Amino acid sequence: MKRLLACLTAAVACAALFGGHAAAQPSLPAGATATPGVLALAADFAAAPNQFIRPDGGRDGLNVDMCGALAQKLGARLEWTNLAFPGLVPGLQAKRFDGLCTAIFINPDRLRIMNMVPYVQWGEGLMVAANSTLGTCKPTLGDAASFQPCFDELSGRTVAVAAVGTTNNNLKAQSDRLVAAGRPGITIRAFDTNADAIQAVVSRQADAGYLNDPQGAFFASRTPGYRIAWAGFASNQLALATLKENTALADALVAGLEAMKADGSYQRILQKWGVAAVPSFAFQK
Repeated sequence: MKRLLACLTAAVACAALFGGHAAAQPSLPAGATATPGVLALAADFAAAPNQFIRPDGGRDGLNVDMCGALAQKLGARLEWTNLAFPGLVPGLQAKRFDGLCTAIFINPDRLRIMNMVPYVQWGEGLMVAANSTLGTCKPTLGDAASFQPCFDELSGRTVAVAAVGTTNNNLKAQSDRLVAAGRPGITIRAFDTNADAIQAVVSRQADAGYLNDPQGAFFASRTPGYRIAWAGFASNQLALATLKENTALADALVAGLEAMKADGSYQRILQKWGVAAVPSFAFQK
């Protein structure tokens, strides 16, 4: 009986006693972060619901929950740096922080300089005023060609978007397609943050905002007078990022996410913020 009671209070001892294997607890490897025991991550906190500052000054959002739980799994203290999106990758390269937790899309250019650990996925869409005439198209998710009529409606229109990111690149590509077809392109107004792009729509400086799906839906669902015209274009995986040479930290992030998936906390965070899981957390080495 004493041996059994000891097992109930000491999983490792129990495994040794009966020949089993205790589940390995992920941890933050030595040297993987600039400060031992501290996971320093950066994000653009003007990008609700990915991450944002509440009116009371507290941090909130998908990535606050996700990376907060992840740091806890790794036994680390999480430190945040709030930085506008265009400065995030240069800041990582300058080693101002250990990694990025800011819902950044995976693309070949970024893969050349960063380890990108997939963790959630979503697409891009158009947010407009409720009385806008935009949004008569009926696209099919997963069929990029079916979204062309949606972008065709933007010919000659002014659309606000966050600078530098994939959304900006995709919108420019559609504008170039319209111009090549002999039609007026899209007048693209690029801003440092998604919040600024949304404000441009609110202030009537733009006819629409081209945003990541959760960001547009988050604002529209909380602000009367706005709606999502369409969503789901260029559905893609998003990643947590570390410097290319820091595979130790990337491996730890993967292990932490796997542990969160095993205990159900990963799925609960996805459900709370309305985003989809990725098939694998594995990153390209």
